[in-house]
Amino acid sequence: MSKEEMDNMPIWQNHEQRITSLEVTMQGLSQKMDSVEGTMKSVEKSVEKANNEQKEMLNMINTRMVEEFFKRKSMNLSNAWKLIIALFGGGGFIYLTIRLLIESFFSS
Repeated sequence: MSKEEMDNMPIWQNHEQRITSLEVTMQGLSQKMDSVEGTMKSVEKSVEKANNEQKEMLNMINTRMVEEFFKRKSMNLSNAWKLIIALFGGGGFIYLTIRLLIESFFSS
């Protein structure tokens, strides 16, 4: 055998061994990819769940804020009516008006 044949000999002699090694490596990579895919699905589910929880909380906060706004608005309107009734319904305003009229009538 020539020198060139001797140098090329290990390449074709261990051909089966190299193919087997590549197959094992590819199988390992395939398992790792499956593992990564499973992890990504798990993370996706967790993010989706957290997103839904956050949406629910924002909706609840929004609803409470709207309810509080309209409750305060109606309370302010009822308080305004109470103030008007207290001023005009009470005898103090009428008394002061009559007194001012009498004082201005008798002082002139």
